[in-house]
Amino acid sequence: MPLSIDLHSHTRASDGSDTPTELIGHALQAGIDVLGLSDHDTTSGWAEASDAVAGSGMTLIRGIELSAQVIDNIPGAIPRSVHLLGYLPDPHNPRLQNETERIRRHRDDRLRLMVDRLAVDFDITWDEVAAHIPPGATPGRPHIAHILIEKGFFEDTTAAFAGPLRGDGPYHVPHYAPRLRDAIEVISDAGGVAVLAHPYTGERSGAVNHNAPIEQILAAYQVFVEAGLAGLEINHRENTEAGKEVLATVAREFDLIVTGSSDFHGAKKPNQLGENTTTPQQFERILERATGCEPLS
Repeated sequence: MPLSIDLHSHTRASDGSDTPTELIGHALQAGIDVLGLSDHDTTSGWAEASDAVAGSGMTLIRGIELSAQVIDNIPGAIPRSVHLLGYLPDPHNPRLQNETERIRRHRDDRLRLMVDRLAVDFDITWDEVAAHIPPGATPGRPHIAHILIEKGFFEDTTAAFAGPLRGDGPYHVPHYAPRLRDAIEVISDAGGVAVLAHPYTGERSGAVNHNAPIEQILAAYQVFVEAGLAGLEINHRENTEAGKEVLATVAREFDLIVTGSSDFHGAKKPNQLGENTTTPQQFERILERATGCEPLS
């Protein structure tokens, strides 16, 4: 039977509902052989997950999902938010540490400002939100959503994000993120393997203009490949079917690693462990390229 390799999951260290230990337990129950832990802008869940996976027979790929942005070189361009998966980086790399600390610091300040705006129309305080953020976790909008849901304003995270927490809404405050090229270089400098997360959802903003002719799309991706981009997360529930075809063309052109993942968030999202997976051949390419840290089992 082929290995079940799911390389994208989250814990309470960012915006998932599970502790790292609970995540490992759920992955084992789901029959996952190789699990990637990729919390947003933090490696704080690594130690607990490493302890939990020991002796289980499952392999843990320690990773991170780094916030990044793309700003087109035209007057008045609006930054586009993108996410970059980094597999097996060295968590002690100074450049990676400095970047993630800066992102989390700005996320914290930004969240306070969003709560101040929301408090005008909703019964919510910063103390309530802060109490729900575990030590070392990356602050984010899901922590605000938790309080809004708990108080009965919304049924679930999806509804909260479609309402006052949407990225273009009146309560939104942007946070710092490095340019995508810089983020790729940060991951590579730490010995990690940089893979662009859910690149073509049709809803979220993308790293390039995917509506352009294929020649322009390839030229735009070439910039990131030259910076060290190693792969694309193509098999993801939020990528459109048409988008997957475009991404496959890009992957073939530049011989990029192709991954598939669930992007599991526990009870926070409907995504189920193992619903999309990575082939053993593509997984081996990640292992061959990574120099930052080792898989654990």
